[in-house]
Amino acid sequence: MADAKQKDDAKGVGAKLTPHEERQREKKEVASKLRNLSPVAQAEVVNDVISKQVSKQLNGFTDFLRDQSVIGIGIGLVLGTQLKAVVDSITNGLVLPLTQLVLPNQKSLTDQVVNLHVTDHRAIAINWGNIVYNLFNFVVVAFIVYAIFKLFKLDRLAKKK
Repeated sequence: MADAKQKDDAKGVGAKLTPHEERQREKKEVASKLRNLSPVAQAEVVNDVISKQVSKQLNGFTDFLRDQSVIGIGIGLVLGTQLKAVVDSITNGLVLPLTQLVLPNQKSLTDQVVNLHVTDHRAIAINWGNIVYNLFNFVVVAFIVYAIFKLFKLDRLAKKK
């Protein structure tokens, strides 16, 4: 106790304590309260301190979620995944069958391969159809995201900040 008084005298009464000094002061205060209390009252004080700490941690976590826009990122991820599933179904159900009409051998776009013979005994297969299919999916998803962004005027929300 004399130690804390000396610090107060050295810093001046009412001086701002560092976070470490504040925690030390709180610990000493709780310890002095506990020495003079019955076991039931001690349990109540400990419960109060623990609930304050848990509350502080939960508030810190919710502040983190709010400040870092974690909820918005999660929602965007879920919606983006579902949008990709819709685009894949449209591509598989409409675009790929239409490409079979145009491509030789009645093969699907994803089955289109070019074989390059490097030497007499070595050849590589380049699956260009799969590359084109994935590029097409990317362009469709990007266009839909852009259209939604412009349709709901989401670009104006960012400017208001």
